[in-house]
Amino acid sequence: MPFLRDTDPPRSRLFSLPVLAGSMGLVGFVPFARGTAGTLLCVPLAFALYFGVEWHVAGWLPLAGGFAVLSWLAGIGVLRSASDVKDPSWFVLDEAAGYFLTLALIGAHSPLDIFAGLLTFRLYDIAKPWPVRTFERIPGSLGILMDDLAAAALAAWTWYTIAMLGSALS
Repeated sequence: MPFLRDTDPPRSRLFSLPVLAGSMGLVGFVPFARGTAGTLLCVPLAFALYFGVEWHVAGWLPLAGGFAVLSWLAGIGVLRSASDVKDPSWFVLDEAAGYFLTLALIGAHSPLDIFAGLLTFRLYDIAKPWPVRTFERIPGSLGILMDDLAAAALAAWTWYTIAMLGSALS
């Protein structure tokens, strides 16, 4: 892959299970906006759930939990063989957990909610305002995951605030 960075794993490890899982099938190795690419990969799954089943609102939280557990486990495998890297930029499975947690917390029940969750989650995950950045200090695989879950909480808080203001103004 010509766009591998110096901090990325060697080509010989790209197809190891932790790297494949953590990069969400190598999507995490796109040349730029790696976290956004990983999150965008989740949007078709969100729409498939939304249009595929009537109980989609109840499905967001288990999906977030499943991705969180997978992210934590894959992170353990990745950090075991690359202990010099704290949170690899190519590791985007944590973005999936954060995105689906955002949808769960806002109770996404429309296509607009799915896109709003995407935009606000990415905003907080990229900007990493307080307290999101503080979660990066957690050591190990949990530290890779927790800042994304904190970004999800702030994204949901933003939409609750907008909804409350909208109700107050109408």
